[in-house]
Amino acid sequence: MHWVKIKIRMLEEGIYTQKALAERLGVNPSTVTRLLKGQRKSRRLERQIAQILKIPDNGNETKGK
Repeated sequence: MHWVKIKIRMLEEGIYTQKALAERLGVNPSTVTRLLKGQRKSRRLERQIAQILKIPDNGNETKGK
């Protein structure tokens, strides 16, 4: 997932901060920051973010919300 797409989807889903996303994931906000900067890899967290933001595993956005 590309961080720009994640930020756009966050706004579309009403998640305005990385802290809010971290709370939904149940992780420290610094974990989300490192993940979005590419400093940390976690397939589990990537899947959870995709699920929260309604981004399919293949990276394409869902149509017809």
